[in-house]
Amino acid sequence: MSPGDRGYGVVTALPSYVAAVAELPLSAALTDGVSGAVVVVPGSGDWWQGMLAARAGGASAVVVADPGVLPREIVEAEPWPGGIPVIVERPRLRPDVVAEAVRARRGSPARIITVECAAPAPALDAAIRDGFGWQRSLAQRKLALRSNIATAQGRMALLDWEGASGGTVPATLAATVVGGLRAGGLLQVMALGEVRTEVTVDQPAGLIRLETSTEDGTLRAPDHHESSARLALRRAFNAYASGVAATDLEGLLEDMALTWALGAP
Repeated sequence: MSPGDRGYGVVTALPSYVAAVAELPLSAALTDGVSGAVVVVPGSGDWWQGMLAARAGGASAVVVADPGVLPREIVEAEPWPGGIPVIVERPRLRPDVVAEAVRARRGSPARIITVECAAPAPALDAAIRDGFGWQRSLAQRKLALRSNIATAQGRMALLDWEGASGGTVPATLAATVVGGLRAGGLLQVMALGEVRTEVTVDQPAGLIRLETSTEDGTLRAPDHHESSARLALRRAFNAYASGVAATDLEGLLEDMALTWALGAP
């Protein structure tokens, strides 16, 4: 895959990605041929097999669009062999917002990280998984699940991670099932310590708000107007061009493992 007169070839029929390609006329163009192209795999259904099929077809990079939480046996039955970049679009866990949140803390460790999330039952696991992703990103450590409760109305989890100066640091997650069928979910993330980070994600409303509070006051990060799909495509192009391995899939699998461990009612 190399950018020619019309840019990188992108295989997709998803409206958000078709629009994203149209917004990148100098670097991207739609194509039907998988070989050598960036293939966008829909995150609904068995996206794991979609990734494997794209790789087998000669794709140069894969973007997984807002993936759901797959059963453990599907992922473990055929491990990902690697070899090409995988970018995972997670609208509730945008990498640009995560980077801003971490940077704004200026190395100040969190003393506790709490997550509250709510979503319709079919989307709850994905909201929980992305809540774990926020905790992992802000802790910058691997989380361990210590106890949990799962009911028909929601889930609760107590986690911790190894602190930089020794000892463990706690994290909590509470998830609630809400009515409605609209896709997406709500996330409220708080990282408390000498610096307080507060993240609000309202996916149905298209809202992501990041605030950082220090002894000097509270700073709200500017809104991001680039779509999540466009950002994912740009990251796929950059990952291929630079040859730097993307860690999206590794992080996704780590967060899904916690979601599996949390269990279902």
